[in-house]
Amino acid sequence: MKKIIIGIVSLSLIAANAKAQAVLDTTMLICNYKYMYVTDTLQHTRKDDMMILAIGRNICKFYSETNRLYDSAVKVQMQKIITESGNRIHINSDNIPQIKRSEVKAVMYFNYPKGKITTFDRILFVYEYEEDIENINWQFIHDESKEILGYTCKKATCRFRGRDYEAWYTPDIPINLGVWKFSGLPGLILRVSDSQEQVQFVCESVEKLSVPIIKDNEIYGNAVKISRKEYLKIERDFYGNPMSVMGQFSTGTIKDANGNPLPPPTKSLPYNPIELE
Repeated sequence: MKKIIIGIVSLSLIAANAKAQAVLDTTMLICNYKYMYVTDTLQHTRKDDMMILAIGRNICKFYSETNRLYDSAVKVQMQKIITESGNRIHINSDNIPQIKRSEVKAVMYFNYPKGKITTFDRILFVYEYEEDIENINWQFIHDESKEILGYTCKKATCRFRGRDYEAWYTPDIPINLGVWKFSGLPGLILRVSDSQEQVQFVCESVEKLSVPIIKDNEIYGNAVKISRKEYLKIERDFYGNPMSVMGQFSTGTIKDANGNPLPPPTKSLPYNPIELE
């Protein structure tokens, strides 16, 4: 099988990688959520992912467990390749991790820095943006309750980032941050969905665990810092015409039979972002 030689990488990078992870906090609780979402409103295409809300004393982290496993497998495999090939990286289909990557690439840190949400996300490049933890205008429904995972939950509704949501939270766990970018309820949200059921988070487990809350500087240390609105525009432009966006960063040119440059082909991708505003 044909091998692609990527380059010569010093084994010292492996030692450097160990220092690339910054410990921001230690968890008190780990909450697993099933995230169900519609990617294509015309075809009604539904997907799901397993999301983790890691709750520390000062900082919370929300991320895709699928992508964490993928990134971890890539690191382990790359270190193995470097070790076995004498510092030369040879990549082929046999040594690429056979783990499906999630479409949910965002990693969010609550209260990092204090009073802010810092989000790292990826569209061709890794981007970083900060936003205030928003004061959501929750409407409390006092005459409705239900039990979820053995916890008594109360109902609240809100409009947030262009969608109308119904949330079920438990005062038994007095955490007011998460899931996703929700905040401000007097208890942990165990279930939340929008009115069209295009976005749903359902908690499947709550565990008392003490593990580090990590920021991976190897992945996010050189992120491009922009605003939330700037990132959403980049995302819209990419899904509207991915070839055009990728062409902005390519040195190659598509040409016709006479050697004249051609514009990149136009083809949009299904786009139904969780944030409509």
